Amino acid sequence: MPRRFERATSGEIRSALGKVTAYMRKYLPVVLFALVLAALGAVLTIIGPDQIGKITEIMSAGLVGPIDMNAIGEVGLRLLCIYGFSALFTFLEHFMMATVTLRTSKQLRGDLSAKINRVPQKYFNQHTQGDLLSRITNDVSTLQQGLSNSLPNMIGAIAQFVGCLFMMFHTQWRLALCVIGITLIGMFLVMLIMSHSQKFFIARQKSLGELNGYVEEMYAGHEVVRCSRATEGVKSHFAHLNQQVYDANWHSQFLSGMMQPMMNVIGNLGYVTVCVVGASLALNGIIEFWVIVSFILYVRLFTSPLTQI
Repeated sequence: MPRRFERATSGEIRSALGKVTAYMRKYLPVVLFALVLAALGAVLTIIGPDQIGKITEIMSAGLVGPIDMNAIGEVGLRLLCIYGFSALFTFLEHFMMATVTLRTSKQLRGDLSAKINRVPQKYFNQHTQGDLLSRITNDVSTLQQGLSNSLPNMIGAIAQFVGCLFMMFHTQWRLALCVIGITLIGMFLVMLIMSHSQKFFIARQKSLGELNGYVEEMYAGHEVVRCSRATEGVKSHFAHLNQQVYDANWHSQFLSGMMQPMMNVIGNLGYVTVCVVGASLALNGIIEFWVIVSFILYVRLFTSPLTQI
């Protein structure tokens, strides 16, 4: 029978986040500071295209006269400081989050080990040993990866998304509307994929725990299985569990893997739109050439956060 994949409700998600937050409460100041650094790093990154546009403007003015190398040097120095501080903030944020999440996962495994020694015996009769081991290993590792990578990346992506939106409207509202129109298509596709992929990620962890539990039991009772001539039944049930793990992994990885190429296509469409519309506005004297150069960089910075979010 095919497995019915269940979707986590919003209440379950809020409950899980609340428990994780309560468990990490002693690290919350460090985590909040790391998230602030992630946001600052993203904000500094979006300032760069505006400065690059100024260099383009200075070089364009030099086509009919001497190029002001001192002005280019000043802008280049500002760019060096901007990207240098952005890299520093990003490094500190990743270092802090890696330290916090590793300590949290270490403490979580220790607490789980202590908890196992306190639970009633009937709990072990109702749950397989492999499933318990899967929670201590696979589930804790998944939580660690989510906290160390997804959380700060999401905060930085949101800050970068909002900052790019502001800078684009500040620079040229017509081109900004064109980019947003193309990006809305990408956002719709991302939300459509996320609505289908979440249930498969949940099923992947659940089916993996069931498979580990069954394998551990069959290996521990290998002699009993052989003596009772239950080999074919064990193989058949293992194949069924193995297929469930395969289906959940295939669907989750395929759907999540679609987002990056899809957003690359959306970004390329954004490049084409900016070049065509920007060239038309430049020929009519509405904008200058440096605006197009800045917007080409803004398109890349504007679409990449959607994939991370």
